[in-house]
Amino acid sequence: MQLDDLDEAILRELQADGRASFRQIGRTVGVSEGTVRARVRRLQTAGALRILAFVDPSQLGGSVLALVLLQVEPAREREVIAEFASWDEVTYISSLVGRYDVYAQLLCRDNEALWDVVRRLRALPGVVATETVYETEVHKFAYRDVAARQR
Repeated sequence: MQLDDLDEAILRELQADGRASFRQIGRTVGVSEGTVRARVRRLQTAGALRILAFVDPSQLGGSVLALVLLQVEPAREREVIAEFASWDEVTYISSLVGRYDVYAQLLCRDNEALWDVVRRLRALPGVVATETVYETEVHKFAYRDVAARQR
């Protein structure tokens, strides 16, 4: 999907504050509320935009954030991803090129729940190896500027 300067400006405003009103964004970028609404709807329909809330587990007390790297048999990669992505604890999952094939972020209620997820994951047919990294604190969470990524 090609983004023009207005799309990028709207996305920057949403990245700064995903709860900003279309009217507020329109004033900032110099267009009408209706134009912003139409652009956002188009971006969402195309799958280029999803507005989400980031939960910082270190602020919730008792929540555990972990990163998991998987090596998977090539013939079973899609199957493993589909199964793993369906688990409630998985908040993000992507395919990789390199030493590992799949990366996932997990949000678990406690260490016991994390260990349960890791055990279940290791038992999935097609999973060759896993590496789990326990995240203790989030220092920065930001998406890069859309325009900067396209340059």
